[in-house]
Order: sequence, then structure tokens, then C-alpha cells
Amino acid sequence: MYLQDHRIAPETLVAKTGDAVTLEFSVTEDCDFFDGHFPEIRLLPAVAQIDLLIHFAKKYFSVNGFAASTKRTKFGAPIFPGYTVRLNMKYNSEKKSIAYKFTNSEESKTFSSGTFVLGE
Repeated sequence: MYLQDHRIAPETLVAKTGDAVTLEFSVTEDCDFFDGHFPEIRLLPAVAQIDLLIHFAKKYFSVNGFAASTKRTKFGAPIFPGYTVRLNMKYNSEKKSIAYKFTNSEESKTFSSGTFVLGE
């Protein structure tokens, strides 16, 4: 329901091994995350990327909470409407953190990366 509400194509599970998950999904042209954010240059806002991370972390790692803080967050390239995005996530249960990287499907371009710590 979450992805449908934001008009994001359902994700494909590329790989899952223990505490790591790789997903792919498409951000459709009519995704509501693009509404009102830089109207002249439509790109996926950082807050939407964090929202997607929390959604997928809850789904694949059965975690609760929210992103209480972020570390080493970098935004290397914008995500535009129609892009297919690969998301790599690795969960550290001791630190209650998730390292992530949004890339293109070939993993040759990094859109954003970092680590976020879960809060309750």
C-alpha cells in the first residue's frame, strides 16, 4: 500500500543474505514525492529517500522506529522521475543502524549513501 500511495513501482528483491538486502524499484513520473519540490527541476527529495529507507528497513529487517540520526550521508547525483533505483541496505543490530546506498541498476552511479541510526 505504501508504494502504491506514492506511485512507486513495487520493488524487486535482488538479493537477501542475513543482514543485507538489495532491492530495485522504479520511481514513476507521477510519484507524489516530486510534487512541489524544486518545480523547475523535479528530483527525489532527501526526506523521501529516508522515508523509503525506513519503509524497506521495517519490511525486510522487521525493525521499528524512525531515523533518529544519520551519519556520513552523501548525495552524489539526483534521482529523477522514471529512474530505476537499486537500494543496498545492511543492518547492524548491535548499533541499531542501517548502512545504505541508492544507485542506478548497474551500480555505476551512486545517488546517495550513508548510515542511519534507528530511534524508538
